[in-house]
Amino acid sequence: MSDIAIDLPFPVIAILMGAIYWPVTLCVGAVGLYVGVARLRGIGRVVCVAIALLFIVDAGAGIYEALRHGLNASH
Repeated sequence: MSDIAIDLPFPVIAILMGAIYWPVTLCVGAVGLYVGVARLRGIGRVVCVAIALLFIVDAGAGIYEALRHGLNASH
């Protein structure tokens, strides 16, 4: 076994996992956006919508990477 380790901070790992599993991240963002807009009121609405939009942006990064790698593989 190797003694080499790569230490990544938790936020970086969360963003990478969200981009890799972008369909799940997109669904979580869409549900969060629905709950924030339709069900919540006040500061809860603002917080939920902001978090949902972050999930959707993370899924967008995953979709972009998937398309970029798919287009590069065809050339």
